[in-house]
Amino acid sequence: MGSELLNIIRGLSELKNTDFSESGVQIPVCTIGFFDGVHRGHASLVKDLSRWAQQLGGTPMVITFANHPKEITLGHAPAMLTPVSTRLQQLEELGIEWVILLEFDEDLASWSAERFVDEVIQECVQCRHLLMGFDSAFGQGARGTFDYLQQLNLADLELRSSPPLLVEGEAVSSSAVRACLQEGDLRRVTLMLDRPYSLSGPVITGDQRGRTIGFPTANLDPGKVLVPPVGVYVGRAILLEEGGSPGEIWPTAINIGRRPTFGTPEAPEGTPFDPALDRLEAHLDGFSGDLYGRTLAIEFHRRLRGERKFSSLDSLKQQIVRDVESLRDWWRGFDGGAAAI
Repeated sequence: MGSELLNIIRGLSELKNTDFSESGVQIPVCTIGFFDGVHRGHASLVKDLSRWAQQLGGTPMVITFANHPKEITLGHAPAMLTPVSTRLQQLEELGIEWVILLEFDEDLASWSAERFVDEVIQECVQCRHLLMGFDSAFGQGARGTFDYLQQLNLADLELRSSPPLLVEGEAVSSSAVRACLQEGDLRRVTLMLDRPYSLSGPVITGDQRGRTIGFPTANLDPGKVLVPPVGVYVGRAILLEEGGSPGEIWPTAINIGRRPTFGTPEAPEGTPFDPALDRLEAHLDGFSGDLYGRTLAIEFHRRLRGERKFSSLDSLKQQIVRDVESLRDWWRGFDGGAAAI
């Protein structure tokens, strides 16, 4: 979905050549983080940021990164909950008007927290008000925490911290959301995100077996994001129009797995999604038409069962009938099932 209000500064070079005062930004009030998932904890942080900016007559701004810093510092990073375009859209929906989007590379990884504050926060952004999340850290070795920055007694930089948001006694964080999603605990994922987990991607060509047994499916390429474990789920499919705006919504049974009934090895309960082995297939109940080349957003609302190998094609079809009935039962009771997202 295109952004109409969000101003994005991409990279250090563009940042160094930006005069925020000429764009109407007189008092930048900043926070920094990766914001993967843009969950309720992030929303609470942004609310604190916006309140502080309003008190100062300033502008709330987010400093974030296009790629996960652990890709550089560790050589690998956790699977993302949201691609960068979705993160930016969700930050805009929270009321952020300015985002500084930096590429995290070897050079930036070598910067001390002091250098980052001096060259980015104070010199480039002219920021004198910095809000830190409870688990925020930046700079070489992630030393730039709230406590560390306080000890530096930095001149002309007012520091504040935003407390964690607790859900059922647990601090909401991107790692907590990932852990629950990997366990298939969609209830807690929804609580922490304040929305169902979703992913989107283009419909690609599959084996086309579903249509031969009366249950056609759309095979989705989810891209490089975290996919729930192998199993069968119910949720919604949203057909996205050009530009990313939501279109028609359909109740959907979602199968993630290896289709062991057709000769592939059976995946044990809790098996994580493997893009080299697994497929993500969505049966849009009641839909007829061609979805190839379309983009779908898939919401995961409930897990029905793990993937199983059936003794015959008829046994598989009978189970799919039961799964679709479970989907319809859920849809009849779903509040706002026919409403747009």
